[in-house]
Amino acid sequence: MAGVRKYFVRIGTAALLLAALLAVSAAAAPPGVTIWGYQEGLAKAQGPDGSFGYANVNGDIVIPIQYTDVLDFTLGLGQVRLGGKLGVIRQDGKYLLQPEYDTLIHINAGLYIAQKGTRYGVVSLLPFSKNGQSTQIFYDFIYDSASLVQLGGVDTLVLAQGQSRTVVPLYQITQLMLERQVPSARFPLRRGLLPDFSDVTARDWFDLWVDLAYNLELMEGTGNNRFQPHNTLTVAEALRLAACMESRHRGDSFHNQPVTGSVWYRSSVDYCIASGIIRNGEFTRYDRPVTRAEMAKIFSATSLGRSIPVINDMGRVKAAVPDVKAGDYAADAIYALYAKGIIAGSDASYTFRPKATLTRAEAAAMAARMARAEQRLSLW
Repeated sequence: MAGVRKYFVRIGTAALLLAALLAVSAAAAPPGVTIWGYQEGLAKAQGPDGSFGYANVNGDIVIPIQYTDVLDFTLGLGQVRLGGKLGVIRQDGKYLLQPEYDTLIHINAGLYIAQKGTRYGVVSLLPFSKNGQSTQIFYDFIYDSASLVQLGGVDTLVLAQGQSRTVVPLYQITQLMLERQVPSARFPLRRGLLPDFSDVTARDWFDLWVDLAYNLELMEGTGNNRFQPHNTLTVAEALRLAACMESRHRGDSFHNQPVTGSVWYRSSVDYCIASGIIRNGEFTRYDRPVTRAEMAKIFSATSLGRSIPVINDMGRVKAAVPDVKAGDYAADAIYALYAKGIIAGSDASYTFRPKATLTRAEAAAMAARMARAEQRLSLW
């Protein structure tokens, strides 16, 4: 486990996931552009006229220089100012919150205090259904002020309207989001919770995914302030990760139970069997590396994996993936993860490599996309 931030180094061939995420046209930075420090694989790029965009680790402009001001990316989210208004983008430049706010302050869990003119409200990073309509407005823009304060030692959102106040302790936010069926509410983003692993740098393609997996409490370090991103994931570790995601999605307490006993993964194996994620006896060795196909099968079998909506046409997916065909081991699970935006393949041709092993960095990317809907990939 670790503390604050970091500064960085290189890009690997496993940029399978980041390359797809940055599927925007890149262009070399023109003369006069200043590129600032990197965070989560992107850096602020400032043009000669003072406006901003973002550059990748090769110095290519991947998000156009058009903004009055920008903040560094954190947890895959960049706050930008366009035409005097604030919005939030993800790393491919797609707006998650349109630039229409005078103030945006992240509360927690993907909710923001927002100001429009003289009125305040709260908006959600992810749309949800309200009265049969899709909306991002969590609290309407009817308040005179909105602030984060401590009341009795508890972090609290206070919304004031005339003489009345709406007081919301932050520990209640997740439950309120669940009641309103906000996507990814079981996996809330936590403001300020970032790792500082010595073997993960701000230029690494996986920096974003390690930050997210750590922030969401899906994965942690391996000791001595290291994450070991290039190490292969074992079957036992894959099942532990799947069991914790299943437990979080179901809302039971398994993920909070300490790992005990001489066979540390036994409880996770039993949980996965009881949940129908794997069959009894499906794996005979748990200390060997898990294959990419096996990981796809495990993740797709979780209730979280089954609940994720399809965002990429299944017919196109089946036609596009060159090394998986109908009838292959875990083919349906692999296709499903492409269709749901969890994976994009290991190259521009959507190659999956089903028999290859999986690194901890790649597992972090898959788990982060499973948990957080705003990070899922539209392939076309």
